[in-house]
Amino acid sequence: MERRTLFAAGALAAVLPVARLAHAQGAPDADKQNILLGGNFALLTSRMALDKASDPAVKAFATLEVSEQEAVATAFGAAPSEQLMPEHAAMVEQLSALSGAEFDTMYLQGQMTGHEQLRALHAAYAQNGSDPRAQGASIVGVPAIDTHMSMLRAIQQRLGG
Repeated sequence: MERRTLFAAGALAAVLPVARLAHAQGAPDADKQNILLGGNFALLTSRMALDKASDPAVKAFATLEVSEQEAVATAFGAAPSEQLMPEHAAMVEQLSALSGAEFDTMYLQGQMTGHEQLRALHAAYAQNGSDPRAQGASIVGVPAIDTHMSMLRAIQQRLGG
């Protein structure tokens, strides 16, 4: 239980600086870069979930997330990478030490926090993005993220979290 609290606190710490940075800079390119970095976190942890998760619904969500994050990176004119914000790198390290049900719980929490962050960034880019292709991806991305959040909450609730 202590790991879950530590992970949630770290995830929250990761969200706040990025959201403030994107808002303070107000630059669409900064938003675009932050979207890509957040997407890398979702992608890398989802790839990890394909091997480490024990729940079939967690694995199914991870499969969906890998495909979507690869598509978003393409729409944003980038290739998926392993570049992460320091806070996300720490969370990836924590997740790599887990497996099974404990991994599932932490993965879901990380995805929920990461999706909240990405939703805010995509909503901002949908309004003010400078790249029409990426802006279109963000416009579509916002309701997709809302759907992902519903899926994540349902899985988490079913698993007793």
